[in-house]
Amino acid sequence: MTSGFPGLASATSALMSLTGMSSFGAGVILIGLARLLLVVALFVLFTRVSDSHRLAGIAVIIYAGSSNFLYWGVQYSYESLSLPLLVAVLAAFAEREAASPKLLRAWVVPIVLGTLAVIVTHHLTSYALVIVLLALALIYRLVRSPKPNPWPFAVFAAVLAVGWMVVAAGNTVDYLSPVFSGAVSSFWNTIFGESKARGLFQSPSADIVYKTPFVARLVTLAAVGLLLLGYFAGFREAWARRAKRPFVILFCFGGAAFFATLGLRLAPGAWETGNRAGMYLFIGLAFVVAYAVLRLMRAGPRLLLRRAALLACMGIVVIGGAIAGWPWDSQLAQPTRITAGGTEIESEPITLAHWIGAHLPERKFAAADADARMILAPGGAKAKTGDALAIKTILPETSLSNWELPSLRGNGLGFIAADRRIEATDPGRGSFFYVPGSEGDALLPLAAMHKFGKRSLGRVYDSGNIVVFNLRDRP
Repeated sequence: MTSGFPGLASATSALMSLTGMSSFGAGVILIGLARLLLVVALFVLFTRVSDSHRLAGIAVIIYAGSSNFLYWGVQYSYESLSLPLLVAVLAAFAEREAASPKLLRAWVVPIVLGTLAVIVTHHLTSYALVIVLLALALIYRLVRSPKPNPWPFAVFAAVLAVGWMVVAAGNTVDYLSPVFSGAVSSFWNTIFGESKARGLFQSPSADIVYKTPFVARLVTLAAVGLLLLGYFAGFREAWARRAKRPFVILFCFGGAAFFATLGLRLAPGAWETGNRAGMYLFIGLAFVVAYAVLRLMRAGPRLLLRRAALLACMGIVVIGGAIAGWPWDSQLAQPTRITAGGTEIESEPITLAHWIGAHLPERKFAAADADARMILAPGGAKAKTGDALAIKTILPETSLSNWELPSLRGNGLGFIAADRRIEATDPGRGSFFYVPGSEGDALLPLAAMHKFGKRSLGRVYDSGNIVVFNLRDRP
């Protein structure tokens, strides 16, 4: 979907052209700036809505307890940029709401530019922005706010999102419809017992499931419980400000909706939808819970004890969110380089990438997800992976169908990297070393690799678990 939503890629390319740095360096800087924008925009938004810098700071800390904040949000992914842009647009709306009549027009430009940036960066975030603006327009109408209703911006965002989908990202419907339809059907099948519920702390799509320790699970569940208590404790005080701030109503309903999305995590085909929706709804939850925290921090008996308990609870929320947001074994990166007999050895995918960079740069490869990332950088070559050209299906098969090799060749691919490691399908784990005999060291049958040799494809590289075959060799 990158071609249909080129915002992140275009920004990275522009930074590379201006500075001459590598794609990796430009990506790190860009995502770092996006993270800074997210935190600053959240603080500005919460400050303007609550008229309290202290509450805004607390709410930002609580938002760090979102399961997607620490790990998912720092990936080089278009959602890592689009979410901060969405929050920046909301912060601009909040500032516009508090501005004098003379300055209302001045806020039109940043809002329009921010909306355009979101639309061309990520599909789901653009639709979330449309929904939020439409909801705000309705709330302004219901509470009869004296401030200008944002409905023109809501209509503008909706028209722009639909127009972009039709003109530049026509495959968005085909891409998203199976996700949403699958989520709905999986949710209902799980409710009525027609399919097995997904276990907590497990990924239904993973070939290998790593167990999260009991204490870590307990911390995560405690974090959810504290957030629920905090929401009920802070709701009354936040709701009391609804007449002056339509944003408060939006945040209160958003916080309640967050807990509704937790149910989706129990359905195998719906957990990812619930996880993605939660990162937007957590904004409202953090705002409401901050009122509960601020209330308990006020002067009274045993103030130091209460503040110490609040600090511990906020720590549980942040740590629990981090545990829930990423596989336990990948919370800290595994080694990519080891020393044996005084010699340093790099992991097989990284060694492969360096070899490709030295001997086959700019060539086109078919590879598993983790290998494809390494082939791109530092390998300096091009790679297809996943569902593209059925590569995800071809690599683990023990035999080849007659159409598969011609399909790869017909799409310009010159080489295929066959990897026996099951972890190679996991871009988050597949580049590391694992202890022989451990869960991460599981291998595909030898036939998955030998099937290419049976078609008389020449081996140009062999590291044991990874073999590169030349697709241009023909029987």
